[in-house]
Amino acid sequence: MQRLEDLLAPLHEGVWEVVVPKSEVISPLSEKWVISRMNIPSPGTLASYRFGQYHLHETASEYRVHLDRYDPKEHPVLHLADDAPLVLMVIDTISALLIDSKKALVQNTPEVLSEQVKAWKLVTFCGIFMLLFGILILTEPFITFDSLTRVIIPVLFLALSYPFLRSAFVMRPFRLRSIGRFIIGLGIALLAISSFFSEPDELAGTFLFVLAIWTFTSAWISLKRVLRGKKAVPEGFYLRLVVGILSLTVAFMAVIAPEAIIAILMYILAGIALLIGLYLLAEGMALRKRMRAPSPL
Repeated sequence: MQRLEDLLAPLHEGVWEVVVPKSEVISPLSEKWVISRMNIPSPGTLASYRFGQYHLHETASEYRVHLDRYDPKEHPVLHLADDAPLVLMVIDTISALLIDSKKALVQNTPEVLSEQVKAWKLVTFCGIFMLLFGILILTEPFITFDSLTRVIIPVLFLALSYPFLRSAFVMRPFRLRSIGRFIIGLGIALLAISSFFSEPDELAGTFLFVLAIWTFTSAWISLKRVLRGKKAVPEGFYLRLVVGILSLTVAFMAVIAPEAIIAILMYILAGIALLIGLYLLAEGMALRKRMRAPSPL
């Protein structure tokens, strides 16, 4: 049997994604594949891994691998702007939730049934909590935004500092590899700590500034690739065009209509929270129904 890495050559020839059945490659994966904990949601994904620019999504029966343009360890900012633009993250998150919500009522998972009987109550409770959270955002978007930014802004800065600090050091043997990345990472981490003590207006301004830079950079990179033609956009020409246009729109609105973009983002967040809540409720009810069903003789 072959290693998964030996089957990924098409990714360097313009193919967007390689799908390999698990039965056709050596299992488990080699140590080169490192688990990736932060990913854009995708339906059916059990776990995600990275190996340089390779990004792998593991499903129940397949390995789905695509090639990111930038290695997040080496180029975290460019990776965030090109491979994970905000608009694409929102689109994929909502798509994954809609698809998984439809599956919740019809799937039959013996591994879930083997858990404790009270599991469905916990899932249902979490679903109700997410529904109430979504309703709260819909009714008080700006108050909720002020409350969230007190936590989100520091956490985002800490998360942004991590890849810089991690790539600045080599662990075995432990040594400093890049003084520049260490200084950048340390500076962002100190900014995160100071933001805990900032006023809401300052945090909102910081959020909008980061949002504008992120989305404008994503729009620039996306539209620049689109102008090169379909061969330069293997993941989908029209998808990347839409992502570029929407990213540019968000960037301009963050500058000229900040209250409007805050309201739109909060309504999107409310929609995501409501979808998660409905999904969890459907999971809980389906699990309860399966638990009460008579066992076959």
